[in-house]
Amino acid sequence: MDRSIYNDPEFPSVNKDVEVNDFVVNKTHRGPIVPMSVGVVRSIDGTNAEVFFVGKAMLLQIALSDLIVIDIYQTGKKQGTNIPPFKFKICNICHVLKIQALDFEYNQNDKHGRPTTRPSCRDCRVDINGKKMPMSEKRRMLAIKPKDYELFECPICNKVSIPDVTANIVIDHDHRTGLAREWICDSCNTGIGRFQDSPEMLEKIVAYIRKHNTGLE
Repeated sequence: MDRSIYNDPEFPSVNKDVEVNDFVVNKTHRGPIVPMSVGVVRSIDGTNAEVFFVGKAMLLQIALSDLIVIDIYQTGKKQGTNIPPFKFKICNICHVLKIQALDFEYNQNDKHGRPTTRPSCRDCRVDINGKKMPMSEKRRMLAIKPKDYELFECPICNKVSIPDVTANIVIDHDHRTGLAREWICDSCNTGIGRFQDSPEMLEKIVAYIRKHNTGLE
């Protein structure tokens, strides 16, 4: 890590002593905790602080001299405001503070015409995206793609639609192997991706909905 980054005038540091409940970043590598990892101070004992690092869900003792207090609200982009995006941004997965323009992929322009970036950093998106689908698999799936004039029923939600008219249909694939699974509607594909293709996570969702009495048997 280039130490000069801490002197960047746009670095979201707060000029104060470290206190309990402060958000901080660490300056040095500590086991699985890389520099610039964001944490919350849980307690202070002399010259050390007990810090909960969000990305790793790990509690560690860190020397106060290795911590910088940050203003988390001076990072990323503030939704629903006209405030320009900040230079630094916290990845929503690893929770490491990074440079927005360098470490995050472009997503889309906001209503003010300014570019926005994905919530996850480039490094984390490698894990999210997983293995790409081989061209041989794409060709195989394109050969059996439902025709535009045919009705399509999504194998997950069972919604019937007109492809490319009332719904977009996409090739779903296994991110671990790169192998295609089936054609599904774009909404279901997004949902699967949001929950990381994890049966365990989806089971938790079902349990959560049942817990709150939504009428599921």
